Amino acid sequence: MEQPSNSAEAEKGFMSAYDEHADSIFRFLASKISDREIARDLMQETFTRAWDYCQEGGLIREWKPFLFRTAYNLVVDTYRKKKAVSLDAMIEDQGFAIPDRSDVINIDKAEVKRIRAAMQGLDEVYRDVLSLRFTEDLPPKEIAGILGLSENVVSVRIHRGLAKLREHMNGRKQI
Repeated sequence: MEQPSNSAEAEKGFMSAYDEHADSIFRFLASKISDREIARDLMQETFTRAWDYCQEGGLIREWKPFLFRTAYNLVVDTYRKKKAVSLDAMIEDQGFAIPDRSDVINIDKAEVKRIRAAMQGLDEVYRDVLSLRFTEDLPPKEIAGILGLSENVVSVRIHRGLAKLREHMNGRKQI
């Protein structure tokens, strides 16, 4: 979605982007940050920065990659300021639940916990691409835009990350 030139149309485009992407941005942030309130604040900051960028004359051709990139950068800044708690602790302490998606095979809670533990053992470069690919269902091209990488690098990291995750899940090798 290209940003319109006049202020009323820009606001309409921004509101449309908010309606379309706010939930997925929040899920992404909540999966990365241990505190739901901080994730909510970072989501608001993501959209505030997008709005400020628009008001300063910036052109946003595609909202989704722009918003995810902004959110990702805020997560990096947050990690630099504060050590994060594990996702399992967030689930237990905050009551966070994985959204029910009818297009995904149901996996029992023990298996989900096992997958999360294995994911935490992966290098961050693999965790990030796998999270964006399989939690947010983003294609490699959009992930590349969010992370500032080439599409080829993202595809390789997805492939290698899945291989490492499979090895760990099958007990063949520690990550």
